Amino acid sequence: MSPEEMIDLPEYYTDSVNFMTNIYGFTLEFGVMQGNDEPPKSIARIKMSPQHAKIMSLLLRKNVQEYERRIGTVILPDGLYQDLGIQDD
Repeated sequence: MSPEEMIDLPEYYTDSVNFMTNIYGFTLEFGVMQGNDEPPKSIARIKMSPQHAKIMSLLLRKNVQEYERRIGTVILPDGLYQDLGIQDD
């Protein structure tokens, strides 16, 4: 995409994402955290096929690994992996 084509694209900051899945695809709802007791404010909803979601997750992981190689390890809070039910491979 050329710089001229990118000028009209909206740009968002997000610090929240919710994942919704079904047999036909994935929906990612991005948001911005509000106050401590308030739910995130939704700003964009992206829908994609399972195939696109899988390749996107692999490319995102590759890019984070490259970032950490160049810049340094991204430090996450203690217990976050456990809270999310995931592990860092």
